[in-house]
Amino acid sequence: RQGLSFRRLFSYSRREALELRRDPVRSTLALLGTVILMLIMGYGISMDVENLRFAVLDRDQTVSSQAWSLNLAGSRYFIEQPPLASYDELDRRMRSGELAVAIEIPPNFGRDIARGTPAQIGVWVDGAMPSRAETVKGYVQAMHQSWLQEAASRQPNPVKQTGLLNIETRYRYNPDVKSLPAIVPAVIPLLLMMIPSMLSALSVVREKELGSMINLYVTPTTRSEFLLGKQLPYIALGMLNFLLLCALSVFVFGVPLKGSFLTLTLAALLYVIIATGLGLLISTFMKSQIAAIFGTSIITLIPATQFSGMIDPVASLEGPGRWIGEIYPTSHFLTIARGTFSKALDLSDLWPLFMPLLIAVPVVMGLSILLLKKQEG
Repeated sequence: RQGLSFRRLFSYSRREALELRRDPVRSTLALLGTVILMLIMGYGISMDVENLRFAVLDRDQTVSSQAWSLNLAGSRYFIEQPPLASYDELDRRMRSGELAVAIEIPPNFGRDIARGTPAQIGVWVDGAMPSRAETVKGYVQAMHQSWLQEAASRQPNPVKQTGLLNIETRYRYNPDVKSLPAIVPAVIPLLLMMIPSMLSALSVVREKELGSMINLYVTPTTRSEFLLGKQLPYIALGMLNFLLLCALSVFVFGVPLKGSFLTLTLAALLYVIIATGLGLLISTFMKSQIAAIFGTSIITLIPATQFSGMIDPVASLEGPGRWIGEIYPTSHFLTIARGTFSKALDLSDLWPLFMPLLIAVPVVMGLSILLLKKQEG
C-alpha cells in the first residue's frame, strides 16, 4: 500500500485550479459568491417599514383633529395622502394598495378632549402582510401616545388627561392577522419563477453537453424556432403547476381565492412565459447542467425572495434593492396574487400591474435569441 504522495496531491490541486480558471462561472462564484450574497442581503433584508401611505377620514374638522393628523404626518414612517371623504373611498383606496393605513377621527373629537370625555380613533391597517401590519400598528400607537403626552402637557392637569383617547385598530383583508393567507399567495410566484426557469435552462444546456446543438446549424431551423420549441412544453407544465398550487392553496391550506381567477390565470401565463424565457436567457451563458442549476437558482430565487416584497415591502428597500424590486417580474405578479387572493380584486383593479409583465415578455425572449446567436453562432 502506497503512502500519501504530496506530488500526486498537488498535481490534482493544480488540475482543479486550471479547471476553475477555464470555467468563468465557477471561478466567479468561488471568488465573488459570498460578496454578491452579502450585497444582496444587505440591500434586500430590511426590517424597517417606512414610507407608509396614510389618509385621514376626519369627521370632526377641528384644531385638535388636525393636530393629531399633523403629528402622524410629521413622522418619517408615514407619508400623508389626500384626505378621505367616505367609507367607500377608504375601501377603494385600500383595495388598490394606495393606502397602507386609514385613520378615522370621529365627530366631536375636539369637544370630547376639551371636556375630558373619553374619545376613540379608528385605524384601518392592510393586513395582507401580517408582519407589516403589526409594525404599522406599533407605529400608530407610538405616535398616538406621543400626541397624548404633548396634548396633556398643555392642559392644567396633565395626569388626568392621559388615557382619555383610545385607539381601535382594525385589519383589512386579514382581520385575524394570520400568516397563512399572506404566505400562500406569496409562495406561488416564488415557485413559478424558480422551477420553470430551471427546467427550460436545463433543456438547452443538455443539448450543449450532448453535442446535439450542432443540429441547429445544419438544419433550416431558426434560433427563435429552436428556443420557442424548447419553451412551449415548460410553459404548459408551468401552467399545470399553477393550477395545482391554486388547488392546494384553496382546498388544503384553506386560503380562499376572493378575487378573479381569470385575472390571476392571465397574469400567471405571462409570468410563466417570462420565467421560462429567463431560463433560456441564462442557458446561453452556461455550458453544464450543474452550472445551469446553480446560476438559475441564484438569479431567480434571491431576487424573488429579497426584492419582490415577499418579506419586506419594496417601498422599504434602498438603493439597488429598490430598483430591482421595481422592475423584477415577481414584484408585480406577487401584488396580483395577493390582490386576487386577499382583496377580491379583478382586472379592472390590477391592469396597471400587467403592463410590466407584457413589456418583459418580448424583452426577455429577444435577449435570449440575440445572445444565443452571439454565443453559438
